Amino acid sequence: MAGNAFLLLRQLGPRALGSQWASRTPSLLAKPTVTRVVAARTFKDDAGTGRASAARNVETDSASSSDSDSDRKERGTTDFWRQKMRTVHSIFDLNKDGVISWDDFNMLGDRFIELGHLTPEQEIEFRNTLKSIWEEQWGPADPYNLINAYQYLDNMHHVVNDKSLKKKAHRFLPFLFKAVDKDKSGEISVEEYKLFFRCLGLRDEEAVVAFRAIDYNNDDRLSIKEFIKVGREFFSSEDERKPSKHFWGPLVQDH
Repeated sequence: MAGNAFLLLRQLGPRALGSQWASRTPSLLAKPTVTRVVAARTFKDDAGTGRASAARNVETDSASSSDSDSDRKERGTTDFWRQKMRTVHSIFDLNKDGVISWDDFNMLGDRFIELGHLTPEQEIEFRNTLKSIWEEQWGPADPYNLINAYQYLDNMHHVVNDKSLKKKAHRFLPFLFKAVDKDKSGEISVEEYKLFFRCLGLRDEEAVVAFRAIDYNNDDRLSIKEFIKVGREFFSSEDERKPSKHFWGPLVQDH
């Protein structure tokens, strides 16, 4: 009897119960939804062609390797992870008023663009990427949309536990690499990493410490693949032993 009722309920759907009870209908009645994830666009090379697909491959490879241990359990549950997220919130909060605004986010992009190492096409793509990330994660890019540390942590907890969001959330990293790759060699040195930290408002000596920590093979160079991998791992890992904790500089200290 119960089985027949359940089959009838599935045929009729939640509306048969009336609007008052439709929202309480078990999720088994709903049809599964398949979400397609479209790979994010990446910037063009200096000539405008030929490197876009390669950049996508680099980012995809880095994502899969840095996320290899992140699909097994819920992420973003430790005090250490929250400390890292507060660190990034503090960096993005350029005027140190306790909230991140679109102006903060946009001005951070300006700092990297003003280094003068991106092509005009890459500058446009970078700005579009920053705006797209902001609107996807925070909403309208207007002066009244202010993100405090609690909101940032809550959003990043959602991001690191959603595979599709996790792949897209940090697609600005290749642009940061290109912006500080002064000699356009495809690798950055410790001197170029200092440029990265200066744009973040951090000191040169802090850049040296971070670079030495994340230069895993001790060749005094970071490839774009290594840069993206460590940058993404910072957000996904809760292992305090991983050198990626140094990527965005010294972690903020609890008061």
